[in-house]
Amino acid sequence: MFRNRLKGAAKRAAIKMLGMEFDTQERDPAARTVGDPDNFDPDKIPKVVDGSGDTPGPNHKTNIGRTWVAAQMAGGVAPVFVDVRPAAELAGGLLAGALCMPGDRIKTQLHQLPPADQRVTIYDQTGDQNAAEIAEWLRENGWPLARRLQGGFAEWIEFGETSEPPPKHPDGSISVGDPIDLGDGRKGCVLEFDADGRVTVWLDSGEVVGPVEMGGDHA
Repeated sequence: MFRNRLKGAAKRAAIKMLGMEFDTQERDPAARTVGDPDNFDPDKIPKVVDGSGDTPGPNHKTNIGRTWVAAQMAGGVAPVFVDVRPAAELAGGLLAGALCMPGDRIKTQLHQLPPADQRVTIYDQTGDQNAAEIAEWLRENGWPLARRLQGGFAEWIEFGETSEPPPKHPDGSISVGDPIDLGDGRKGCVLEFDADGRVTVWLDSGEVVGPVEMGGDHA
């Protein structure tokens, strides 16, 4: 019994020292269910602040972890996602509502981002490609809440988190990430469609062209 008391005291001391009181609070199982925004209290989601953070949670300065992002999505307070993977990798799926901006394309597409005081999560395939660099660049250029998704899309899928298929062309013939032949010798992958069904293409050379009318052979 004395040993159990000693363990309990040590546990309470560790929780206090690490600032984990929020994480260890007992939750009311009837407080909220996924998909019920009327019962969601956004004040329960910790704020992103300028702190080093021991784990990639909301208080981390550069990263955000898969479990935190999944919880925020379930709570209806997800950040804006930016997918910086090569266009060919988009065919495997995306995080919900993600903006597709391979490589450093985001640097010329800042107008597509939310206001600078909102949260942005950048992800690549494994978390070890260019997501960290892009997130850092955004923080330096006015988006202080930009974070890299630790583990990237691969970890997200590995643990069965929610994703969505890539967007399809209005006629259903081709999807974002699919290979495409522009008919003039240039080949690449579909990056996005506009409201008129025209296609923006990430060429094999790394150049982005479009929007262009659908034409030539595509698969």
